[in-house]
Amino acid sequence: MPAKPESKFWKQLKDGTADLDVLWTRIESWASPGVPDLFGVYKGHSFWLELKISKLKTVKHIDLSPQQILWQTLHCDAGAHVWNLVRQTEEGRVLLFDGRRAMDLGRSKMKKEELTADWSSESKVDWKSMMDYIVKHKRREDERR
Repeated sequence: MPAKPESKFWKQLKDGTADLDVLWTRIESWASPGVPDLFGVYKGHSFWLELKISKLKTVKHIDLSPQQILWQTLHCDAGAHVWNLVRQTEEGRVLLFDGRRAMDLGRSKMKKEELTADWSSESKVDWKSMMDYIVKHKRREDERR
């Protein structure tokens, strides 16, 4: 049985960050709808990561369920760092979106124009750049508190 696209994406992420000392925990959340796919720790900073696949040429929304939107909104409001990582198969890009934007990213808020990612990489993903972006972003947020 062939691997699902999201499982392939998880393998790419895991392999791409193997030399970066990222501690990943993959979450099987059938018992708790809305919980992101991954919990990560990088350079002492923890975060949640939801993996998504988009087969569209332009990403105008992310297929977040109402439970995922609620989970991300509540946890971001409480100070958690949550991200949505989208593999755009048609263009070969990887796009990173802050979970604080969950309400505006979901299908119900589908826009006419393409969503602007917080971070993006072309087909050869620079995983270190993405991880450093997550840490840098977290530090900026923590300094504001």
